[in-house]
This record gives sequence, C-alpha cells and structure tokens, in this order.
Amino acid sequence: MKIEPGEVREIYLKVSESFLSGSIQIPVTVIRGAEPGPTVFVTAAVHGDEINGTDIVRRLILALHPKSFRGTLIAVPVVNIPGFLAQSRYLPYHRDLNRFFPGKPKGNNAERMAWRLFQEIVLKSDFGIDLHTASHGRVNLPHIRGDLRHAKVRDLARAFGATVALDTRGVTGSLRKAATEAGVPTILFEAGETGKFSRKVSQIGFKGVMNVLDFLGMLAPGKHARLKPPFQVIVKSSEWIRAEKGGILDLNVRPGDLVYEKQSLGEILNPFGRTRTQIQSPVTGIILGITDAPLTIPGTGVAHIARLRKTLARVERSLADSTQERAARSKDRRESGLTKSAAQSKKTRKRKQQVG
Repeated sequence: MKIEPGEVREIYLKVSESFLSGSIQIPVTVIRGAEPGPTVFVTAAVHGDEINGTDIVRRLILALHPKSFRGTLIAVPVVNIPGFLAQSRYLPYHRDLNRFFPGKPKGNNAERMAWRLFQEIVLKSDFGIDLHTASHGRVNLPHIRGDLRHAKVRDLARAFGATVALDTRGVTGSLRKAATEAGVPTILFEAGETGKFSRKVSQIGFKGVMNVLDFLGMLAPGKHARLKPPFQVIVKSSEWIRAEKGGILDLNVRPGDLVYEKQSLGEILNPFGRTRTQIQSPVTGIILGITDAPLTIPGTGVAHIARLRKTLARVERSLADSTQERAARSKDRRESGLTKSAAQSKKTRKRKQQVG
C-alpha cells in the first residue's frame, strides 16, 4: 500500500485469527508528512490492560496535520487486541506478547503476532516509542526506560523530557529491546496504572512524544514549545523493596517522592492493629512505583526505588526550589483571595448603606 506525502491513512493490519475464525486486526494510523523526514512508530497496549497509552496515541493522531509535518508517524493505539478486549495483560494461553519479540513466522500465537508487528511496523521505522503503564496493582511515576548505552536511545530519552530515565537493556523478548537490537532505537514510557485513563499521565505522555518528534525535526518550527523538566537524571540501577511479613500494608510514600536510606516507607500491620514490621528504604533515591494493594505476603513488591548517587544534590535542589515556588504561588493565591474578599465586602457594605 502506497501512502502519498501529505496523506493520512487508517489501516487494519491482520495479525492473527480468533476462535471463531475471524481476523484479528490491529488498527494503524499512518501520517505521512508533506516533507521528507524520519519514520517513527508509537505503540500502546502491548499489554492489553495498559490502556493509558491508547489515549496518548489518540491525542497524537488528532494533533498532527500532514501538511505541516515532516517524515512519517506510524501510530498503533492498541497492539494487543485480544488482551484489550478482555482487559487482560495477556494473549490467549496466558502469553505475554512483550516477551516474544521479534517473533517467528511459524511459532506460537504470540511469536506470530510479534513477528507480523515487527516486520510491518518496527522494521519500517527509524525510531520507536512504546507506551506502557505499571502492571496490575501498581502505580508508576512517569519515566523513561531504554538502553542508554546507545547514543540515539539516550538522545530520545533526554528529548522526551521525563525527570527520570532508567538505563536498562530491557527484558529479553520485549519490543523495545528487540527493536533497538535490530537498529531501530526505541524508548519505553512508563506511567500510571492499568485499566484507567489519567488526564495527567496522558498530557505528560503526549507532550513527551511531541518533544521527541520536535527533536527529530518532524514538527514545523515554532509549532511546539519544548519545556524543560525541573530536573533530569539518568538512573543506572533500581531496587524493589519487598514485604517480609504478611498483613495489612500502610505505605506513606508516593511515586516521585525522594527517600533516604533507612527512612520509613510505611508499615505492615496484622488484623488486630499491632505493628508487625516497619518498612525501611535500603537506599537513597526516587520512588518510581508502588503497589496499591492493601494486603501483603512475604515477597510482595511494595515500592520500586531508583537509586541516586552523584545526582542526589541536583534533585534535592530542584525539589527545594519547586517547594518554594509552590509556597509562593499559594501565598499569592491566598493574598489575591483576601483582596477580592475585602473588595466584595466593601461593595456589600456600600450597597447596604445605599439601601438604608
């Protein structure tokens, strides 16, 4: 299929068949700019219950006009159609699609779907962005993951504009690892939670993707203002904090919090209310994600922390500045509110005097 410059085309890519012999087709929107440039794929819902990326892709499709666009965008709002319809992370037979890339043409159901997507979408692109949320029962801070040993992957991660970029090679079989190894530098955006649309996450993700497109020279000059985040750090290691006891979990930290070694993150209680175990952070860093489950057993992951070492002072300064700015804005709003209230009271008194 040939798509002309300045054209937008909606395509349904067959990737499998259902138990009823019907085609399973992935919706793909291709936006080919009027001028030449790189080709970028943006995928969402590789895990069928991680739906927030679908909203980001939707916003992206609506925002871009081919006449003022350079290059080509391949936008895939839902990759895992069976999982999306069932609101499940998995394909049939409980297979995780994001463990089977680049796939095989004659393999199992997941390998065949991965192979089709890889051949028709990934290998036709120059760069990629894969949109995810935390897995079920967890909430993630918006951040980027990628193999930052690769210069182009590092450039994409910085351009996206997230405060944290986690430098990891990726799980074997994951889309972003297979794509990068195949010569298509790809980053992964992690934010939010499964089964929900978050306006805040959608806005952050949309702006991040637009930042990358602008960095690649695909947007018309002056059409997009890239705002710098309060800080940007590359994190090379992270650690999951796990429960040592079963019971009721009472966490007192949220994604994005800065925590210090030996700081209390919460506690595990038994049903009678007595404290069983204090949860302490073994490292200093930023909370990347937490569980939102109220109950634990030994081994339950309760908090994911990105270690900070050399960049700790920079993050502390930035957070301190942000706190001062918020306090100043709050004071201005209070004073403005008092001024308006005083003016209203004066008008009310004047009206009463006129009536009297």
